[in-house]
Amino acid sequence: MESKVSFRNPHETAGHRRGRPVFARTRAPILARAGMRGVALVEALMAILVFSLGILGVVGMQARSVQMLSEATLRTQAAQHASDLIAEMWTTDPAQRANLYASAGGNPVRYEAWKNRILSGPLSLPGADATPPVVVVNTVQTPYSIVGAGNSTASNVTITIFWTVPGSTSSNSYTTTAMILEPQS
Repeated sequence: MESKVSFRNPHETAGHRRGRPVFARTRAPILARAGMRGVALVEALMAILVFSLGILGVVGMQARSVQMLSEATLRTQAAQHASDLIAEMWTTDPAQRANLYASAGGNPVRYEAWKNRILSGPLSLPGADATPPVVVVNTVQTPYSIVGAGNSTASNVTITIFWTVPGSTSSNSYTTTAMILEPQS
């Protein structure tokens, strides 16, 4: 007996449809697709998590940058205060420098005025009132080594300024030393 093969489409042959192999449908692909449900959601959530961590890192770096800028500004203000005091000392009689400017001097009138500028005003330093600035003035007679004759009065000045950054408990300081020589007359 002859078996008759019937085709639905003249272009389809046994095992091939339109030039592509035909695979029998089984339940395995349906189960695999069912297990894959929600994978896109998990991937999206992981991407959001990674992005959020990146944003938190950028925000943290920005906060640290602002803090460092604030500390640098205060350090610059302290340096400016010290430079102002040294410039003022240049115009003062060397014999009176220690009395007028040394923080441990007898009547440091100019030191007190300078200290008040640090504690209040447009360039005041926060927390400077907790530890007042220290100014040490040592005035000595030194021989001129360049000219080879005569003596000069030299003042070795050390200025230390303290302040506390807002929101911090640690104290910061700026120290500078200057040698003020009087011109030979």
